[in-house]
Amino acid sequence: MQLAELRRIRLHVQGLRAERATSAPAVVRDFVAVQSQEFVPAQWGLAMRVPAERRPDLAAVTAALDRGEILRTHVLRPTWHFVDPADARWLMELSAERVHRANATYYRRTGVDGEAGTSALDTVAASLAGGHRTRAELAAALDAAGQPSTGLGFTYVLMLAELERVAISGANAGRQRTYAAFDERVPASAPKSRDEALVELAARFIRSRGPVTDRDFAAWSGFTLGDTRRAFAAVVDGGGGDSSGGAGSGGAHVGAVETIEVDGAMHWHDVEQTVAAMDAPPPPAGAVDLLQAYDEYIMGYAAPRAFLQPPGRSTPVHPEFPMHALMIDGVMAGRWAPVTSGRNAVVRLVPWRTFSAREERGLAASVAEVERFLGAPVTIERERPAG
Repeated sequence: MQLAELRRIRLHVQGLRAERATSAPAVVRDFVAVQSQEFVPAQWGLAMRVPAERRPDLAAVTAALDRGEILRTHVLRPTWHFVDPADARWLMELSAERVHRANATYYRRTGVDGEAGTSALDTVAASLAGGHRTRAELAAALDAAGQPSTGLGFTYVLMLAELERVAISGANAGRQRTYAAFDERVPASAPKSRDEALVELAARFIRSRGPVTDRDFAAWSGFTLGDTRRAFAAVVDGGGGDSSGGAGSGGAHVGAVETIEVDGAMHWHDVEQTVAAMDAPPPPAGAVDLLQAYDEYIMGYAAPRAFLQPPGRSTPVHPEFPMHALMIDGVMAGRWAPVTSGRNAVVRLVPWRTFSAREERGLAASVAEVERFLGAPVTIERERPAG
C-alpha cells in the first residue's frame, strides 16, 4: 500500500470523507476517546464529522456536553479527552494505575499524596454531592479545609479526583466549566480485567483510525509497545470489542483485523473498513479540511506522520496551537486559526502555497462551515504564501 492509499483510507475511516456518525456524541462513541484540550476547536472536530445536513453548531455540541451525553476528563496519557459515558469508567480504571505512577513525584511535591490526598478527595466529593461546582467553588472548599487550592497543588487534586472516579465534567455554568460527581454522570458497569480493557481499546482504535502501527497506538494511548503488541495480537486472533453494542462497548463493532505493509512499516487494519474505503468513489481533488490542531487525524498517529507531509517538506507535522491544521486532500497545506470576540469571529489563514481555483472553492466552503458552526459572522485575514 502506498501513502496516497493510506490517506484515502484514513480519511474515510475517520469520518472526514464518509458518513460515519449522525451526531457529536456518536462521533465520540466511535473514536472511544477524542483529544480535547482546546475546548471549542475540539467541539468543531466532532461537528465536522457529522453529515452537513445534520451538522450541529457550537451551541448544540455544548448542550450535549451539558446534558452529559459527552464527558470531558483527563484520561489515557493523560490529557483532556472527550469520552462517552458508557466508556468513561473502564477507560479511567484502565489508565489510573499507570498515570498515578507517572504523577507520584508531583503528588509528593504538591502535598496531595497519602492521607493528604485522601482528605482532599473527601472534600471534593462532599462539595460535588451538593451539585456541579466550578473550579473556583472547589478551590474555595479546599481552601476552607486547609488543603491545596491554588497552583499545581490544586491541579493535582483535581486530576487525582478524576483518576479516582470522584469527579468528571459537569454542565457549564454560564461561561465557566464545572465538575460533577463521577457516579452521577457515569453509569455503573461490570468491571473489565486490564487485559480485556486494553484489547477492547486496541480493537476500537484500529477500527476508528486504521490502518495503524503499534507505535501509533502506543503514542496515542500511553501504553508500552509490549502492551500494544500483546493487545494487537489478541485482536487479530479474534478478541477485542463488544460487537453486541451492549453497555460499556460504545456500540462498537470490530470485524476481521489483518496486517498490511505501508511505507516499510507493518500496519493493522479492519478489513471491512478498508474495503469500504477503497470501494467508495474517490473524492474529488481539492477537498479542504480545516482541522483543529489536536485532531485525531493528526494525534491518532505517531510522529513523524509522513502521510501528512506535502511534497518538498520533511519537517514532521505536529500541533502548533493556537494555529490549527489546513489540509488539502489529507495533506498539510497551511495553518489556520479561528478567533472569536463577542458576536464576531476572525478566521486567519496562513497558506503554505498558492491554491488552485478548485482548492479556493473548497477553502471558501470550509470557512463557511466554520462560520455556521460558530454562529457568528466571520472575517477572513489571509497571509500571502512564502515565496
